[in-house]
Amino acid sequence: MAAIYSGIHLKLKSPKTPWVDKLKLARFAWISPQCFLPNKEQVLFDWTSHALTGYYSKKVEFPQQVLEGLWAYLDDILHSKQLQKAISQGKTLSLRSTIAQVINDRIQEFVLGSSPLSASTVLRCCHGILSSPVLSVTYSTRYELLVELLARLCGLACATPSQQPEAHLRPQVLELLHLVLSSYLLVQRQQANPNRVFAQVITHLLQPLLLLRHLLTAQVHLGREIRGRVDAVLQSALFLPDHLLSYREELLPNKEASASTRGPTRKGVLTPVSSILQRLSEPGLCDSSLHFAVRSNSTPLLFRFALDAFCRSGDNKDVCFHLLTRLITALDLREDLTPKDNFDPANWSLALLSLENLLNLVLSGDVYNVAADRIQHGEAQFNFYMKVAHLLLYRAQSGVPAWYRCLKALLSLNHLLLEPDLDDLVCSAWVDCDCVEVRSRKARETLITALLQTYTKLRQLPRLFQEVLVVVCRPAADELRPPILTATIHRSLSQCLLDSPPSQSLEVWRLLLESVQSYLLPDLEGKDDVALKLLSLSGLLHAVLFSVRTLDGSSPLPVLRQTQSLMEQMLALIKHLLRLLAGKDTEALWFQSVHQAVLFLSYTWVEVNTVFAMHCSRYSSVLIEASPSLLPGVGREEWDQVLFLSQHCGPLSQFLREQLTLQRMKKALLRTSLSTDAVILDDLCRDAQFIVRTGEVSFHEVSGEVWDRQVSSVDDRTYLVAHWFLVTSNLSLIAPYLNGEDMSHIANVLLDSLLYEGAPDGPEKEAAHLSVTHISKHLLESPMLVELPSLYSVIIRCLFKRIVGVLWSSQQGSQCQALLSFGEEVQVTKGEVEEAGSEGRGSSSKASSPWNKLNSRAQAVLQSAKAEAKVPLTGTQLETLVRLLRVTRALNPDGMSPEDHSECFLLLFFMAVSVQNQCDAEPLGIIGLLTDIYRLMTSLQSGRNVGTILKVVHGSELLETSVSSVLSLSECLTQTVDGPAWLAFVQAYQSFLQCLLQVIINRRKSVRLNLEKFTSFLVEGEVAVSMLSSPSEAGSLVSLQLLLASLTVLCQTMTAKLGESSKLDETLMQLSERALRILGPVVQVCLRGWACEQLGQAFSVDVVTVMVQVELSQISHQASDGDEQSEQGHLTHGDLYRSVAQQVLKELSSASRPMDFLFSSLRFLTAYYTAATATVQPNLMDLYVSVLQNLRMLLAAPWLSVLELQELQTPVKDLLGQLVNRSSQEQLHLLLGTLKDGLGSALLRNGHSKDVLSAVTLTKLLASCPLSESCNKAFWFLAPQIISAIIFVVQECANDLALVGELTVPALEALTVILRQGEGVLSNPHHMGLVFGALQLVPLELPRAEDYHSIFHAVHEVLFAVVQCHPQVMLKATPSFLNCFYRLVASVMREGRQKPERERGSEAETEVVLKCALLAERMYTHIASVAEGFTVLSSFIVAQYVSELQKVTLQPEIKSHLTEGIYKILDLCVEQDIKFLSSTLPLGVREVFNELYSSYTHYHKTQRQGEAKYTA
Repeated sequence: MAAIYSGIHLKLKSPKTPWVDKLKLARFAWISPQCFLPNKEQVLFDWTSHALTGYYSKKVEFPQQVLEGLWAYLDDILHSKQLQKAISQGKTLSLRSTIAQVINDRIQEFVLGSSPLSASTVLRCCHGILSSPVLSVTYSTRYELLVELLARLCGLACATPSQQPEAHLRPQVLELLHLVLSSYLLVQRQQANPNRVFAQVITHLLQPLLLLRHLLTAQVHLGREIRGRVDAVLQSALFLPDHLLSYREELLPNKEASASTRGPTRKGVLTPVSSILQRLSEPGLCDSSLHFAVRSNSTPLLFRFALDAFCRSGDNKDVCFHLLTRLITALDLREDLTPKDNFDPANWSLALLSLENLLNLVLSGDVYNVAADRIQHGEAQFNFYMKVAHLLLYRAQSGVPAWYRCLKALLSLNHLLLEPDLDDLVCSAWVDCDCVEVRSRKARETLITALLQTYTKLRQLPRLFQEVLVVVCRPAADELRPPILTATIHRSLSQCLLDSPPSQSLEVWRLLLESVQSYLLPDLEGKDDVALKLLSLSGLLHAVLFSVRTLDGSSPLPVLRQTQSLMEQMLALIKHLLRLLAGKDTEALWFQSVHQAVLFLSYTWVEVNTVFAMHCSRYSSVLIEASPSLLPGVGREEWDQVLFLSQHCGPLSQFLREQLTLQRMKKALLRTSLSTDAVILDDLCRDAQFIVRTGEVSFHEVSGEVWDRQVSSVDDRTYLVAHWFLVTSNLSLIAPYLNGEDMSHIANVLLDSLLYEGAPDGPEKEAAHLSVTHISKHLLESPMLVELPSLYSVIIRCLFKRIVGVLWSSQQGSQCQALLSFGEEVQVTKGEVEEAGSEGRGSSSKASSPWNKLNSRAQAVLQSAKAEAKVPLTGTQLETLVRLLRVTRALNPDGMSPEDHSECFLLLFFMAVSVQNQCDAEPLGIIGLLTDIYRLMTSLQSGRNVGTILKVVHGSELLETSVSSVLSLSECLTQTVDGPAWLAFVQAYQSFLQCLLQVIINRRKSVRLNLEKFTSFLVEGEVAVSMLSSPSEAGSLVSLQLLLASLTVLCQTMTAKLGESSKLDETLMQLSERALRILGPVVQVCLRGWACEQLGQAFSVDVVTVMVQVELSQISHQASDGDEQSEQGHLTHGDLYRSVAQQVLKELSSASRPMDFLFSSLRFLTAYYTAATATVQPNLMDLYVSVLQNLRMLLAAPWLSVLELQELQTPVKDLLGQLVNRSSQEQLHLLLGTLKDGLGSALLRNGHSKDVLSAVTLTKLLASCPLSESCNKAFWFLAPQIISAIIFVVQECANDLALVGELTVPALEALTVILRQGEGVLSNPHHMGLVFGALQLVPLELPRAEDYHSIFHAVHEVLFAVVQCHPQVMLKATPSFLNCFYRLVASVMREGRQKPERERGSEAETEVVLKCALLAERMYTHIASVAEGFTVLSSFIVAQYVSELQKVTLQPEIKSHLTEGIYKILDLCVEQDIKFLSSTLPLGVREVFNELYSSYTHYHKTQRQGEAKYTA
């Protein structure tokens, strides 16, 4: 052994041995168990380190291949199991520090791109050293070495892609960087000298780490954890509490600094802030394009670190403020906050974003206290923020969203900061702001909203408006100014005026009128810019007056008098403007603007005057006197001239004229003598026609323009939307006065807009914005349209006309007689109806005229179908019809008149039996069209008009014609019958047949005749006869499938109607038996022959299922009639059913199957097992066992998803119910034993989770099935064992998150069902204790929002089942219950906390948390409603809640639900409980509780006491 040892050792050290051989010997020595070296691991470590160190120190030379081999050898050693084993055995190993230096140098070469080595190998070696606690001492004992490694790794991670030759290197670098940061953080915290740490970080790490963090922030795919560790390194190094004195000495003025540093002197860091700023501003580490971005991104970060370190307890805010004044200079600003000479204007966006973050940190950290700053510091902070305000306002950046947010932050700090420059703020950010980018516009609206709200709270809203009016009235290019009020600002202004006292609103009103009279009227004539200002102020005055509180009987007298005075001034202003316009050039721009302003003011005055007069009886009668012009003191001719000119003055004037005309109609309708005044009726009709017809020219082509609902924003682009909104929103007012032509115009516009398929053309889609299409959709869906029967009928007939027009445009459409008949008018006109009513009841023949026409039209349709007259359609025509049918589907059948309803059905029926595709049309297009038609005809056969079509045509004729038409499809449509579009058509066709058959049976008129004719048509038809006579030569698959579908629906419908009357039952039984006689042979031929596979398994099984159900109904009917032999009867097609059952059981769970086949199979097994037990078939036990086994295997199938498994539960439950209800004692014990075995622990431990899931699902379904008395006893006897088994499943799944959604949730659902069904049966508290213990282990922190909601809901339902169904058991288990519920509440608070922007989830995730918060509120409410058992612990519940609430800041909507819930618990607390909580809770938690209890007493308790006062 010694020879082996000495030989290898000497050869490794010998200079004569080639390096290639040395490397081979070293590898052999490491991996060979035959080589015994004392302390072999350390020897080989030392040899490798010596070789690498010697090479890089130029003492040893060897080829590049050997160098790469040495690095690979070192990598293999560091990651070998042999090394890990040696370390675990306690062997002392070490690496020379020189190898760490070599690794650092190599990483630097990789950064510079000058190393020929593989970076991956070297990085793996470094990772191996640092990941081993024994070997990492090489770095951890040499602090400078670790700092150097971290700095160089940051450089490698931040290198450009051109400097990284290996594409896979970046993830490896980041992984190593994460490890190095973790190691460095531990070492840094262990350093005894914080000054040394500060110096090292400032000198070597500050810039690399900040650059790294910036790049990680900009790139989403890089890790969040590295940023967190970078933050920890910088904060613990630069802002230690030990450095606070150094910061105070540098930052504070001399007196404050000396006062704060009294006491024993200690040596600290000199000028820490200057060191940070100097290092932060040094260029060279990164590209110049990145340098400012890194600085601007890092400045708020460093300030946040300082706040967290120094101001956590509320002290040292002066230090943080002075630090802010220094840090802000890193944004290339001087100390007086003016930009430096080298400031790049392109950096304004970054600088303002950084400034915004700094100001928000000041706000959140409560750094600025107005009173303390004024009293103690001579307004130092106030003066600094004034400089910030000057910087922002004198160098306005209206195109940058952060600029507005900075101003908003200053406004939140102190509104006085912006007060001296309020005019500049209003000018730059509001009136003259020209931002067009969406984000900038939203930020601007947010700032103005905050400004309005601030001055409203200060009761200084007139002061703000005074500045706005000054800015508006300045000389400026008004045509370039944006609108003063956007929709958002308008809503905010409205709310602010409602929140203001009446005197404030009236003062704003007065200021507006005064500005117009003082600044604009003197120079108005001939001045285009002044006229535009007048129009702007008119819109602003309109917004103000439409937002103020109206006068009423309780309005104070001074407010009433001032309001009347202002109304008189406004009326005088309007009259003055009317006189000014008299005789002037109507083509001048100023004239048109003033004319628009006059109409704007007039409309505003009339509307407000009317509202005041209606609500306040003391309002001056002078202002509400009757006037033909709506304005007192204005003559009719003068007013008519003004209205006439509106058509030449732009769309706004036209729209305002419509509004004024509408006001005149409203005023006329308020008169009581309306019904007898023919002149007024004529005026109303004329006004209504004017409103509708005004925008007729604009409706020639519908567009996708949007309107923000602001009257002032109506222009050529938005007029169409505004006009259509005015018409539709007042339709109930103007519709009674419209003639048929006007109604047709409305109907055509409605249809044109609904058929428009373009997207909105507006800059953005907002809820408040409207388009013509959007308005029309809401109108069509609204109940108002149904309440206008005349207009609704016109719309329906216009829609029919368009459908007929499309059909007419086809090749043979003009030759179809039935189509020609649809061109005639069906319904009598409005005048004819009135005439018929005046003639009395004697004119019944005229009244029946529409039905006669419908009758002849129906016969024409049937004759056309018999003659096989087809209407071929092109692809374009098909698409047009589909869009028209989409509109038809939106119509309300109950709103149609019987005549329109019947005509609609006839037109659809004609299309169903007549249309076909041309050669160039896709067959799928005609199939889709027919599917829509049959679905529409089905939907029409419901509601109040059901069966009206049968007044004009016999039901059997409709059925026969429809079957004939679909059977003819086999000639031209398709050769396959398993496509999704074709199957959807077959389902729609079957639904139509079923619905029509039900209508025929329910009418009880000629039921036997209609059903007999239809049954004879099916069983004696050509397809059925040919199928039975010569199966091999039968028609196509389409005909065969449609015949089977028709027969199936007929049998199914007649079977479902059995039991309603004995006479009807006799008819239905005879006909179903006749249909079954033909259905059975056809199915047997299909299953034995060529059509079985091509028809589809699901379809074939469904047909056989119906056959079984028909035979079952016959057997039960005969049994109810007392036929003894029927009880021992047999199934006519028993052999067929048996063979199908065997095939279904064979294929049910053997492999992946379509869901429709699974549904069909389960329905068939349910029906067949019921029939087998009813007729006492042989081998029932074998069938029972086979069905049960296949159910278990199906529910355990690996190819079933969770969603598919949930969909299968309903048919599985039906089948399971039949198995249980008709089972013997032996079968029941077999079932329960199978379930018990399936819940065994061995299956789950062996990885058979699907088998356990199957048993859990069956258990849940069995527990929810209605059981007989004997079955019920047997099940609940085993229920405790089943509960224990399910609890064990839940506990086992808690260790594997992958099983939470798959198995834990179903197990908890099964537990919930058992607990609910076991109400009054389960009474052992031990079971509840086991349940609560399992719930404590269920993991609630899941990565996916859907999984989180499902597990939260499942746990909540278990708890709710316990507290609702087992109150007696709860008396002994209340603490355990509350602990489980507390986990849910804590989880909701954790998930619903306010998060930084980068950590926020999607809206779907927020919605999930909101649903969970609703569940928590529900539980709180129920606990309060069943106070027994919880009253004593109510204070404990509140304490748990506030303790968790103190840790987080919740989102408002989450907090509102949880707060409402905890209020209900506070209702249970007595005064002693409140005192107990106030005295025992910790300080921070006590503050949260006091705030909660204060809001409870202020909002909830007073409301509850008020409700109790009026409760009987």
